[in-house]
Amino acid sequence: MSQSNAYTVISAQNDHDCTTVRAHPRNETYHVVEYADEDARQRVADLPVGSVVKMELSRAGRRSNVWCAESVKPARTDGGERQ
Repeated sequence: MSQSNAYTVISAQNDHDCTTVRAHPRNETYHVVEYADEDARQRVADLPVGSVVKMELSRAGRRSNVWCAESVKPARTDGGERQ
């Protein structure tokens, strides 16, 4: 299953490369734990909390609610700050 949508960063990437995002307009939460490549991982790492980003997500294995960012394209930011 793959989903492409706009997401708001609600938790910046941590030491384990996990970033939590919320989908628009459904408000579903996704934990991004894998990345298609180093470029995708770095793009997400650079996003402060509050940023809105377009991503294509696919399931990361069989684990519940963990996702792989296949593509990452910043959409806009509301001036969020890194936490």
